[in-house]
Amino acid sequence: MDTMPIERNNSTVKELLTITFIAVLFLIVTGCTSNSKSLSPDELETMAQGIDKGLMCPVCPSETIDQSQVQIAKQMQIIVREKLAEGSSRDTIFQFFTDRYGARILAEPPKSGFNLLVWVMPPMALLVGSGILIMIILAMRREHHGEAPKKLPAASADIEPYLSAVDQEIRRLTQWSTSNNAKDLPPPQSAKGNVE
Repeated sequence: MDTMPIERNNSTVKELLTITFIAVLFLIVTGCTSNSKSLSPDELETMAQGIDKGLMCPVCPSETIDQSQVQIAKQMQIIVREKLAEGSSRDTIFQFFTDRYGARILAEPPKSGFNLLVWVMPPMALLVGSGILIMIILAMRREHHGEAPKKLPAASADIEPYLSAVDQEIRRLTQWSTSNNAKDLPPPQSAKGNVE
């Protein structure tokens, strides 16, 4: 008779251990699947404002829903906050609005497909333009340093009388301005009258 209570006691311990193991396993699995931490209202509002800046107003030209003052933008802001309170992620919320309004609702085009050109072309154009500019500057420097200074062509016989008349006029003007007695010299005349 003494053996019966011991066997019953062992089976009860086994059952308790099994139940405890299942309970611990359940808590671990539940903890892994739920959100790791709940966000404070300030953190939720900060996330909501970031999402608002990423969604375009469907009726306003070039305004995100955080900039727009129309009713639909305000309704979209409310939906964003409700979805965040339910635990939806940023990508889930963007997908929600994209399903209803199309990809044009996103402030930044998706980085896939044909839209990838929007992300790739500006940096590529900047690199190519910088390369062309550097090549032009280097070519200009080579030309500038490679050329010897050119001598001015000798005066031709056609302009020689004009040049001598200009030289005479310059001498006369400098003599007139430097002389102590400016009244004795005639006032300067134009070179045009002397050449003709």
